[in-house]
Amino acid sequence: MLVRGKIIGERVTAPFEILKTRDGISLRVEISGKPFEYSTDCSCLEPLELLGLLLPVLEGEIGGIKGVFVEEAVEEEKGKTHSILKSLRRFLSKGG
Repeated sequence: MLVRGKIIGERVTAPFEILKTRDGISLRVEISGKPFEYSTDCSCLEPLELLGLLLPVLEGEIGGIKGVFVEEAVEEEKGKTHSILKSLRRFLSKGG
């Protein structure tokens, strides 16, 4: 699964990318042009859970966090890429 978005802080907006595979999970955040990276071989966390755990660390660089916005979430499904957001939009446009 790949999740992309932005963390909105008081001082800066920082884009992030989280990649989860069966081998582990990794996070990359661009803060003022400098990358902050974290990875672990444990795939037990969901992407936004990992980001939530690391927000206190990032807050020192970003300032008070005003929000986290997910722009894209893509899940690999049996060799093909499947957009969770596209499925949700299709579901909602059909009225449930």
